[in-house]
Amino acid sequence: IVWVLGPACVFDHDSRAAMESLINNGYCDALFAGNALATHDLEGDLFHTGLGQDIYTKHNVPNGHYHHLHTINLVRKAGGIKNYVEQNNVRTGIMQALVRNNIPYVLAGSIRDDGPMPEVIGDAYRGQSAMRELVKKSTTVICLATMLHTIATGNMTPSFRVQKDGSIRPVYFYAVDSDEFVVNKLLDRGSLSATTIVANVHDFITRLARGLGVI
Repeated sequence: IVWVLGPACVFDHDSRAAMESLINNGYCDALFAGNALATHDLEGDLFHTGLGQDIYTKHNVPNGHYHHLHTINLVRKAGGIKNYVEQNNVRTGIMQALVRNNIPYVLAGSIRDDGPMPEVIGDAYRGQSAMRELVKKSTTVICLATMLHTIATGNMTPSFRVQKDGSIRPVYFYAVDSDEFVVNKLLDRGSLSATTIVANVHDFITRLARGLGVI
């Protein structure tokens, strides 16, 4: 099961906690994201904010717009996300769940990124190769609130897999976004086997986790 997440997934307290529970309970075998997902997830642990806004109350915090930059600097000082998690005993959020469960992740960068985090791959070709190595093993891909990463993953995900015994099974691909344009763009680019859902990703993650009994 491969998850492809945009930073909106960690801007809400409940969806962030729900995704953490899904990882801890074995419903994530790999994760793709950008610099922002990792940055704001770790910001959420350190400051309880996402882009300077409290992730539970949604209130703006004074000088909160510096929080993500401070978080990036602390991670870079620690030498990477894994080191930062272990050195600071981080206990909440998606990145620490990935680290503690030894789940592989690929953070593919953008020229716009602040920082970025040390693990973020700035070379587009290296990023593609790393994503392909993981997605070719997938049987289910779930993309939430990230147009570019969703389309990129869709372009490299086959519609079926040949099992070791020679049998063929489908690869299930789901794309969830609050904007109909985003999910339609995925289909327009050729990912015809994808199931698209127009929904608030915070509701989607929490309902899914509740339905699976992990929260």
